[in-house]
Amino acid sequence: MDSLTHIVLGAAIGDTLLGKKIGRKAALVGAFAKTFPDFDLLYTGINDPRLYICDHRGHTHSLFWEFIYAFPLAYIFFLLFKKKVAYKEWFLLFIVCLWGHSLLDTCTNFGTRLLLPFTTYAFSWNNLAIVDLLYTLPMLLLVIGGLVYKNDSKNRDVLIRSSLVYCGLYLGFTFLNKAVANNVVEKSLKANAIPYTHYFTNPTMLNNILWYGMAANDSVLSVGEFTLLNKDKPMQWYSYKRNTQLLDLFPDTADIKLLKWYSKDYTISRANGDTLDVYCVKFGRTNMIETEMEKTFIMCYKLYQKDGVWQMGMTQPSTESANLKVGVKDLWGRILH
Repeated sequence: MDSLTHIVLGAAIGDTLLGKKIGRKAALVGAFAKTFPDFDLLYTGINDPRLYICDHRGHTHSLFWEFIYAFPLAYIFFLLFKKKVAYKEWFLLFIVCLWGHSLLDTCTNFGTRLLLPFTTYAFSWNNLAIVDLLYTLPMLLLVIGGLVYKNDSKNRDVLIRSSLVYCGLYLGFTFLNKAVANNVVEKSLKANAIPYTHYFTNPTMLNNILWYGMAANDSVLSVGEFTLLNKDKPMQWYSYKRNTQLLDLFPDTADIKLLKWYSKDYTISRANGDTLDVYCVKFGRTNMIETEMEKTFIMCYKLYQKDGVWQMGMTQPSTESANLKVGVKDLWGRILH
């Protein structure tokens, strides 16, 4: 989930739990606590693909390790606020925010290792886009509006708590949409006689109405999108040869295993001279107009040798010609039709 959403929810949780005792500072602490797991980006960064894949949403997102982290974090703030608030209340704030961060992240399709160190399985429920404006903006407005009022104001309580209620209701709405989306995709795959061994659905960026489906077998991967406003309209599917034999023959087995794990076996491979291009397509397409892989899929990993050492690079579609206004207009049109 994006950082702004975590900050907003953390502020709401902090103010709800400790706002009466320490005022608006509770919102700031809550925002910090809810964002804390993403501080792993300080050492993983996003430019080193191996480090990013292996360590982002890793131990800082584990429910077990977050439980451990909550003890010293709570004690630090217990001391910073000169013991005016009981330690157990600080601990409650941190555990709710830390666990809330990780559980919310599992709603997206990146993959969150909730149960480290017991398993490296990356949980992803695929019911919420990493950025969803209809989810975040109403909560942001409610929290800002609530914090304008004084600590003892009833309006503040109503607005802050309303943001948390909206959070829960919207998440429930996304799970209902997920069930509908799965049904739409299953029917379309059957109607189009598309062979597959596994499939999934996920909302497109910024909304929860326009979804895409992805189905794969050992040789072919198919992807299509649909709007829940017109779910009976036939889906158009695009199919790509996966070339899985290239992965099986590639000598750098460690990186291949890593990419298979990260992609959950939704990959397309292509030989590019001495380089192997591996498209991690679980994040969907940037649009449904372009057909060339390098122009439409979000992430492509490049495996190659340099000075006898295997390297992993990552490229994303060029944003030089991106036009936000055109992009939003295109997205809106696809949602409506």
